[in-house]
Amino acid sequence: MTDQRSFARTVIALSLAVIACCALTFTIMLLAGSPAVQPQRVLDQDALARAVLNNVNSADFAKPPTIDDVSCPASIPVETGREFECKVIGVGDGHRSGNAWVKVKIKDDQGDLSLG
Repeated sequence: MTDQRSFARTVIALSLAVIACCALTFTIMLLAGSPAVQPQRVLDQDALARAVLNNVNSADFAKPPTIDDVSCPASIPVETGREFECKVIGVGDGHRSGNAWVKVKIKDDQGDLSLG
């Protein structure tokens, strides 16, 4: 009976040691900034909208559009080469619709953009 208690204590002690090592490893990875636990980087929506707005020709609109008139997809991950379109909704003058589409391409992993 003493051998069974000794064995059970040994198993419990080893289990606790393994759990402690796992917790320590996770904590070190978290503090070191491991890529496995960092959230994915996304484009700043306000900066994106300003860049798109600066790229459109205001002459295409009866009333110059504002940042609130820019519609881009939300939460775009920063991935080199990724392409998407943003829409600028404005007021037309009868000859023009007042809407514009701007093609956006992410140039590098820093989030630099190419607009066209």
